[in-house]
Amino acid sequence: MKVIALSGAEDTGKSHTINIAYSFLLRDGYVQVPGNFRVLGNSNNKDFTDILEKEGKKVGFVGMGDYINGAGKSLKSLLEELELKGCDTALCAARDNPRILAAIQAYPDHIIIEKTRSTGEENNRIVNTHDAIVMISHI
Repeated sequence: MKVIALSGAEDTGKSHTINIAYSFLLRDGYVQVPGNFRVLGNSNNKDFTDILEKEGKKVGFVGMGDYINGAGKSLKSLLEELELKGCDTALCAARDNPRILAAIQAYPDHIIIEKTRSTGEENNRIVNTHDAIVMISHI
């Protein structure tokens, strides 16, 4: 499985960017694989996991890359779950943390994209959309 990770510090828009990428793929004809969507952690953070599919290609999502403890709650275990479910690619958020980044680097085919910093709240949507497009371009 190819892992495309958006890496950055806390509260830089990683989860929002994953949500934008998810929406773009739905708009582009991907459909949900039933039984996979679930909210991760606090629903206010809009963190989720799900699998989309188009023409036999499965793309998994993990919008939460901040929690590293707990069975089935770490980025590592969520990526393993997506791989077991046959995902060809996984898009995920990843906080700048050696343990979290190691979970991504364990996959030989991985790309780590540094989250673009916004210069202010009025630019958040612009930079998050740009980063989502960059992530999608690697699928």
